[in-house]
Amino acid sequence: MKAIACLVFASAIVACALAAITEEQRDAARQLAGKCMQQTGATEDDVNRLRSGDTENADRNTRCFVQCFFQGAGFVDQDGNVQVEELTNKLASEYGQEKADELVARCRNNAGPDACERSFRLLQCYMENRASLMF
Repeated sequence: MKAIACLVFASAIVACALAAITEEQRDAARQLAGKCMQQTGATEDDVNRLRSGDTENADRNTRCFVQCFFQGAGFVDQDGNVQVEELTNKLASEYGQEKADELVARCRNNAGPDACERSFRLLQCYMENRASLMF
């Protein structure tokens, strides 16, 4: 369920609706997002900018929101390191193993100075490469 919640969020960020997402899964994603907004101080406007694909000028709170959300979904650990198996499995269930392996290989090196920056870089990589999942 956590993986689906993360994919719901990531999909909302890039404005790609996934047909197989249930209302229950959307509710879980909303709850996780709300919790992360409270914990990090990210605003609704910050999250809406991410949802529209705008990562320019994202502040510390927004970057830490992504860390909180991705960690809650199981895609990164507390240090912002990619959980390769979890991420690959979820993407493979939606897009096929080959495309999932390719995207995770591109995005798994999300080096950065701290957990928030590493998770944010993972999100940016996903957004830059998401078209490869579709075609």
